[in-house]
Amino acid sequence: MKYRNLRTAKGFTLIEILVVIAILAALSATAWVVFDSVTDKQDKSTAEMQIGKLAACMTEFMSNAEMHDKVLYGEGDENSAFALYKMLNSDFNGDGESDSVKGVALPIACKELTYYDQGSGEKPEGLLYSKNEAGQFVILDPWGRGYRYRLGYGRKGVRSSAASKGGKVKRAKDADKPRKGPGVNVDFDIFTLGPDGLGDGLSNKGENEDNVSNIKFLKG
Repeated sequence: MKYRNLRTAKGFTLIEILVVIAILAALSATAWVVFDSVTDKQDKSTAEMQIGKLAACMTEFMSNAEMHDKVLYGEGDENSAFALYKMLNSDFNGDGESDSVKGVALPIACKELTYYDQGSGEKPEGLLYSKNEAGQFVILDPWGRGYRYRLGYGRKGVRSSAASKGGKVKRAKDADKPRKGPGVNVDFDIFTLGPDGLGDGLSNKGENEDNVSNIKFLKG
């Protein structure tokens, strides 16, 4: 009898081991969901704070008489992220350096912007800009994508993008013709597509539900 007790005490049965593994897996999954939820909330809070700063910078840019003819048209697409960077860093040729006219530096609307070399390792804090997959400079959201921009319906802006045809870059005939923006706000929309990278920022429903923006959508 004592021999049997010793045999039983020496180890666990296969069923007991499987039960323990199942419990640990369930606890691990629960912990991961909680961690992911907390991280998601932190990222959204960061995005809200950054959009507030970017909106203040954009307001300053648009109120500067010297920059009125440099307000760029944006539709909220991927190219609009490049346009937002250009305006806030006064880098209209997109070379990564702020521009100057006749030796006089153009005013920079967002002095908090810091270049982030994604291959350098440690990521600095604050408002960062870097190149996207298309080689365009964009201001990064917490999920590593560019903040998007849409010119407001009460404003006019000029296009800054050029069309490529047959390997040659060719500007559209009406590229510099001011046109009214398609935005939800009067002046401008700034938004991020959130953790899933989906949506168009034109509502707060469906794919746009997790987006963060400076738009005050009407309830209902």
